[in-house]
Amino acid sequence: MAAYEPILELLRDYFSSMGYNNNYLKDYFSGRIFVELLSIRLANANVCVRNKTDRKSHQSHIAITGEATHFFYTDTEFKNKDNITIEKKPVRISVDNIKSLNNSAISIDTPLDLELIDGVVTVGKRTQNQVQLSKKNSENSECFNTLRLGLFENDLLILLKYRETDCILAVGIPQIFYLDYIPNYANKYETNTYLRLPRIQN
Repeated sequence: MAAYEPILELLRDYFSSMGYNNNYLKDYFSGRIFVELLSIRLANANVCVRNKTDRKSHQSHIAITGEATHFFYTDTEFKNKDNITIEKKPVRISVDNIKSLNNSAISIDTPLDLELIDGVVTVGKRTQNQVQLSKKNSENSECFNTLRLGLFENDLLILLKYRETDCILAVGIPQIFYLDYIPNYANKYETNTYLRLPRIQN
């Protein structure tokens, strides 16, 4: 089985548990819609300050290193970036994902369509071969900051890049959920796992 398939299946199962249609999810979370994915297992340093188990760390951005930086930039683009400029990347957030992370009641009116909020997330370069996601929380859209407030150490933040647009879908999945589906996640995947998805025709 390809490395990306368990993560896609995890996403399908997560939204299926909320009441979305399984056939719709199988088509949506696929190489037909998305071209790349980045799965981030959050360290204590990567979560919002109020969610940290060790509050000695005041870091609030999410550090992306190694091959995973390719989700945001090619090698040439990254080399040419300065470490001052902060860019805003278009992002979409599921309304029901936020509700789920906050243990709010979910009622799915249209199980064949994810209800998404459009926003932006800030991205910047740091000199030691690192991309900083959510570099400036004050410039992120409220929806992305709210998503992050529902995530804790060892939860997953999964980013998927749409095939036809320059937009990112961000999904947060709690550890208590994904370990039921991928119990050996920490052994199978890197902390920042970058994967390309093959195109699937209609």
